Parts: sequence; structure tokens; C-alpha cells
Amino acid sequence: MPLQAAALLLAALCVCRVQEGVAFPNGSVAFSCGSMMPVHPPYTPSSSSPPVTLSTSSASYRPGGVITVTVEVMENSSTHFQGFLLQARSRKGLALLWPVGKFTNISTTLFTALHCNNMENSTVSQASRVKKKKVQLTWEAPSNSNYGDIYFSATLVQDYTTFWVQLNSSTLRLDSNSAAGVFSSSALLFINLLSLSAYC
Repeated sequence: MPLQAAALLLAALCVCRVQEGVAFPNGSVAFSCGSMMPVHPPYTPSSSSPPVTLSTSSASYRPGGVITVTVEVMENSSTHFQGFLLQARSRKGLALLWPVGKFTNISTTLFTALHCNNMENSTVSQASRVKKKKVQLTWEAPSNSNYGDIYFSATLVQDYTTFWVQLNSSTLRLDSNSAAGVFSSSALLFINLLSLSAYC
């Protein structure tokens, strides 16, 4: 084999290995927590309309409440996706870049839980490159109402060259009645404690 041909073959093998290394088929992509951007050089996110829907079981949430999140290929599409990254984000100020809440009841054979921004199970990714048409996960809201309205954001990877970044769900409104109820209960408890201390 000529020296030039051998060098080209070696270069091609190296590129393939690099692609396998940065694609992270097991979902260990914690470094993408903020940007949600997969590292697939030299490719950039697709500008075409994604053949998937991102939906939630409710249009609002309560502190400590549970929401079912579904990422699903559209009914008339033959597309599958291999990889994904999913998290909830607040629409308030500095919280925009980081996930809120946590995912629960995660099947470790199907999914990889990530601790983005040191928040346990705040993001979920795939556990293997098995092709999927639907992913359904359970998300638990933070126990306080500091985050206001939220939305879910997903990155979908069809293959190494085709992927979509930060596909967003509709906004989930904070249930202000439940937040007010939590505040009222806390205020009432505080008043009761003050009243008891007055008798001591």
C-alpha cells in the first residue's frame, strides 16, 4: 500500500474514532447542560422543522407537583431519534440558563440522569443509541415557588449529522393559588408560634 494511501486511511480511522468519542451514545453529556449543544464537529443544528412534539400533562404546575413530559415523533413521520437531552427551565432572569426541578422514577436501562449545576436528576439523556420514537418521563417541581413560570427544553439527535437544539414546550404557569396557599399556611404557622411565645 502506498504511503499516501496508508496515511489517508489512518486519518479516516482517527476521524471516525473522534466522532464516536464526542457523540456520547450513553448520554454522558453533562458539559452540554447550559447550551444543550451536542459536540458533533463539523456539523451545526438543523434549521429544518423538527419532526417531533414536546408536550406536558398539564399547562400549569404546583410547587412539589408532578408533571409527565413526552417527546414523540410526529404520527406521519418515519423518523427515529438516537439521542436527546431534556430539562425544565425557569423563565425568570438568571435562572434561564440552568435546569429546575428533577426527574423521578428514571429507568437506568433507558435513560441517564445528569446532575446539571449540581442539581440531582435535573436533566435526562439517553442510556444507549437505540432508536426511539417516543420518550416519556416524570418531572417533579421544586418545593418552592421561586422559579415562576417554566418550560421544558429538549435537544434531539437523529444521527451524527442531523440534530435539533433547544426545542421548547409551551410555558407552564405557576399555579398562583397553590403558591399563595403555601405562603398563607407558612404565615399562619408563624403567627401561631408568635401567639404561643406570648404566653410563655
